Amino acid sequence: MILVALTELVVTVLLLYLGVTQVILPLWRDTLLFPMFRRERRLQHELAEATEQVVEAGLERKIAGTIQKAESVRRTVRQPTRPTPGPGENVSQ
Repeated sequence: MILVALTELVVTVLLLYLGVTQVILPLWRDTLLFPMFRRERRLQHELAEATEQVVEAGLERKIAGTIQKAESVRRTVRQPTRPTPGPGENVSQ
């Protein structure tokens, strides 16, 4: 009995929510009814995701370039150099 009453309450709240968000608010704002079925919103979401992927790819490219630059600097620092002779050491060997 309690389960039936709870189900009725959930269904009623869901129907009220859909009625307000899909009919009353669009009528109030003078827009098209049932916006959840509109393709534009889905396409805007896909566009936002694609833009985010472009930004991420740009950042990944920057990271890769910075890592390559760091490796280049490390290679120039790690190159073996001939030690300079100190005072009292023979210059010619």
